[in-house]
Amino acid sequence: MKAIKATGLEYIYPDGTEALSGVDFEANAGERIAVLGPNGSGKTTLFYHFNGLIRPARGEIQVFGEKIQKENMDRIRERVGLVFQNPDTQLFAPTVFEDIAFGPKNLGLDPEVVRDRVSQVLRRFDIENLARKSPANLSLGQKKRVAIAGVVAMEPDVIVLDEPASGLDASGITGTMEMLDELNNEGKTIILSTHDTDLAASWAERVYILNKGRVFRSGAPRHIFADENLIAEAGLKHPVIVQTFREFRARGISKGEVPLSVLDFMESVDVKVMNIRCAIAGCDISAGDEVGLEMKDGMLYAALDLRSVTGKAVFSGKKGEDIAVKDVAGDLQQLAGSITIVRVPGIIEGGSRAVEMDRVRDILGGSKGKKIGAMGTSAKVLMNRTGMKCDFEFDVIQSGMLAVLRGFDVVIFASGKMAERAVEKVKEKKIDFSYVSL
Repeated sequence: MKAIKATGLEYIYPDGTEALSGVDFEANAGERIAVLGPNGSGKTTLFYHFNGLIRPARGEIQVFGEKIQKENMDRIRERVGLVFQNPDTQLFAPTVFEDIAFGPKNLGLDPEVVRDRVSQVLRRFDIENLARKSPANLSLGQKKRVAIAGVVAMEPDVIVLDEPASGLDASGITGTMEMLDELNNEGKTIILSTHDTDLAASWAERVYILNKGRVFRSGAPRHIFADENLIAEAGLKHPVIVQTFREFRARGISKGEVPLSVLDFMESVDVKVMNIRCAIAGCDISAGDEVGLEMKDGMLYAALDLRSVTGKAVFSGKKGEDIAVKDVAGDLQQLAGSITIVRVPGIIEGGSRAVEMDRVRDILGGSKGKKIGAMGTSAKVLMNRTGMKCDFEFDVIQSGMLAVLRGFDVVIFASGKMAERAVEKVKEKKIDFSYVSL
């Protein structure tokens, strides 16, 4: 079902600026869409149309099949929540609690229902400690978190965010995108604008490129970013992983489709071309020796006893020195570790409070020497309760799988349906895994 469908949108500002010119746009229910484009391309103006904040000069917008009109504006705004780029535009109440409560109150909900919604959202976004603070005294990252929380408290079906990652550091961006992933896993349609092509390439299911008020192109990220001329003409930066792949392909090292992740890129590399491996000598080794290879502490080690993966030393090396190994035979995948995905109840299921800590301690007690990651609010809160420091804070699923390929065993705690997404990703890459539900 189409969550949002815009047809032939045109909009002209009072000063005569043509902001949108014949824009067609659609978002399916439950979809993740990124809208890219340089400043002035019309991204913000388009978003303002999605919940009737501004009305088009021509064209129409439908929300779940219902045309936006003056008579149904309140109902439309219940279904489509808009988060502004600048949170100061959105936050105005004396306290965070009151700010988040503003939207539910405007829906005419009973005071008790409003309090319950606000309390749930504060827990969900792990901002209970901010409830009595003034939004004016918060950091930019905290303000953006509160602004999103205020929209989520209204329980819309579609959440539209204008540049949610702008001005944030790496940790803030990761936290924001994880929140959006959680909401998407619960069935919410997420539409965001961004200048970050790397983010759009790795996160979105579909990409729209706007330029000068028109849809320049739309489609799956793999098809959009495979078109080198398109990205250049749209005034955008190529994703780093795509640039690297193109340079490797030009040198005959990579092949296949354009990759959108490090793991995809690794699979694109021609192993015949890259058949010389760097390793650490586990003992004194002479040039020409047949050696066996094993993974240890994330590094490839070479020893004189033969194993399932073998090769020939290119030059001599003392124990602990770097050496090169050629003519590698055997599957390096055999040296990989394994991954355990631990499902933590999502916030709506009680979150970390619904977990038996003894069981968590048992899992962590058997995880010595393993790498630990947490994704999603309730999983991160659970790790804070245990006092355990996570090894992975960014791109947790991909980071975990890369660690597995370096020989580490990995445990990832994932909130609610994010665990199911992690399982899908791991299965896709054929990585050995186990699954535990708390």
